[in-house]
Amino acid sequence: MGEIVAATVLSHQPTIMAPEHVRAAIGGGRDTSLVPGFAQVRDALDRARPDTLVIFDTHWFTTIEHIVAGAGHYSGLYTSEELPTLIADYKYDFPGAPELASAVAAVGSEKGVRILNATTTGLGQHYPTLNMLHYLHRGEKVLVAGVCQTAEAHNFLDFGRCLAEAVRRTPGRVALLAAGGMSHSFWPMDTILEHSSFDPQHVISPEARAFDERIIALWAEGNHAAVIDAYPEYRRFRPEGFFGHYLTMAGALGGRDFRGRGARMSEYENAVGTGQVHVWFDLAA
Repeated sequence: MGEIVAATVLSHQPTIMAPEHVRAAIGGGRDTSLVPGFAQVRDALDRARPDTLVIFDTHWFTTIEHIVAGAGHYSGLYTSEELPTLIADYKYDFPGAPELASAVAAVGSEKGVRILNATTTGLGQHYPTLNMLHYLHRGEKVLVAGVCQTAEAHNFLDFGRCLAEAVRRTPGRVALLAAGGMSHSFWPMDTILEHSSFDPQHVISPEARAFDERIIALWAEGNHAAVIDAYPEYRRFRPEGFFGHYLTMAGALGGRDFRGRGARMSEYENAVGTGQVHVWFDLAA
């Protein structure tokens, strides 16, 4: 009954939550392209008309199973334990997607994929989810999924396939938001502030930057099979969340058979050593 109508990889780096003048100061006089990029993403979402946002959150690490947050509603105050100077006492209030969460867990049980539907309203939130909602939420239901830190590529792809089947079984129009960065190594504390520029020359190494750019180029071609094949090598550059946000999204869209071309909706940027970008995928393929 349902369908996936949109899919995107999105940077959630915390500077986006700062006021514009603070962002420019952090960026050495240049503002990030990620914030105007969110406006482009929201315009594309308006055209796709989703009623549910599925967010793959690369700060929500699980250990023995995939987990989805299946309560009917979430509200509270959030302060980042990592960067409380940028995100503090942030009020959130959004509806869950319990029917879809239940369906995902049911499909997992049928397919032999360990997926837990956690229905407690006390489940903690993380800033990848809240940053996405800050810029993109317009009242849609929200299903947040964690990233299992013991998973391998095939586990993430299986999780995505279960999600896609669950979407087919439930009514609705679903957008997949893969909230995470690319290569994800920070500069040492003694020098990290010297690399606060958004200029990609400040990504942790030329090799990490080159691999990020290789992945972005493959996305632009719609060659997701090559991205999946490159994953073991890419792990050397510590993609954020083990690249589980992208792999789960890709699994939901056909895995190696997915051919959707990726269009950048931001520049490729640095964030204190890490690679960041917004990419929107064409689902017509």
